[in-house]
Amino acid sequence: MVIVLIKLIYRHNPPGNVQYGNEIILFHSDERFKKRVWRFNLIEELKNLKNKGKITGELELKLVVGEFSEDTQEIVKHAINHKFRLITIIAGPKIFCEDKTEIYTLLDKYKSVKYFILPIRPIKHFMILSINSQNLLEPSKNSVFRKFNNGHLYIEKPHRHNESRGSVGVKNSNPGLIKIYVNAFNEMLEHAQLLTKDEVLNQQCYNE
Repeated sequence: MVIVLIKLIYRHNPPGNVQYGNEIILFHSDERFKKRVWRFNLIEELKNLKNKGKITGELELKLVVGEFSEDTQEIVKHAINHKFRLITIIAGPKIFCEDKTEIYTLLDKYKSVKYFILPIRPIKHFMILSINSQNLLEPSKNSVFRKFNNGHLYIEKPHRHNESRGSVGVKNSNPGLIKIYVNAFNEMLEHAQLLTKDEVLNQQCYNE
């Protein structure tokens, strides 16, 4: 699916597409700051919509990443600071040793953060920002984009560890597209192990 999205953008550069979402944007591999700001803005927009009463339910963040690294930690912290109550991370079995203390602290301080690991490192990474999984499957009645909902996607091009990669952002995603990624997330969750804060301290590092 991500390859289809990337091909669509390269070919037509659409601001939006009824098959995918209200706004579609391509990020090149070297645009780290731009990617970070775009994701932060989505978190802030959802919080503002909730504050104004335009959406109801708990704000939710789902992440599939290679490692629970500093970049992912920043996204999680920003979501916490903007009242996201459901935050779930699925990652590979290894981490960078320097991240252990920070991950331990996050899990200790915020019970809403759940950290799962898979037996092998996933190569397909994505982020789902939403109201909650149930509301994702139907368009929001309060959405200003009536064909879409208030769920957003950030999808990285499949890659292996230490490879550069482009990514695609889909704002106000089509509910059908969101459902594909929610189902993929749930399928991975079935094979993942939930880690406690203490288990993180014993997690295998890349330099071991």
